[in-house]
Amino acid sequence: MQEKKVENPANKSPKKTNLLDHNSIKHILDESVTEIVTSKGYPEDVRMSRIRLLIGAIIIVIALFAQFYNKKFPDNQNFLIGCIVLYPFSLA
Repeated sequence: MQEKKVENPANKSPKKTNLLDHNSIKHILDESVTEIVTSKGYPEDVRMSRIRLLIGAIIIVIALFAQFYNKKFPDNQNFLIGCIVLYPFSLA
C-alpha cells in the first residue's frame, strides 16, 4: 500500500500579492483556506456556486426574452410586466 504524501504548506514558496488590491488579497486568502481545508481531507462543496450560476442563467434568459420580444413597447407591456414579476422569484 502506498501512503498518500501530504505536502507541508511551510515548504511551499509564499504567494505574493499586491497589498493595496483588496480583491487580490481576498483571492489569495480564499486559495490558502481552500488548500488547507482540502489537505485535511475535506472535499470541496461547490453546490452553492452551481446554484448561483443556474439562477444567473435563468435571470439572463428572462432578460433576453424581455429584450428581444417581437412586439414594440405598448404592445408588449403585459409580457414585460410578467418578466419583471418573474425576476424576484428567480432569486429566491
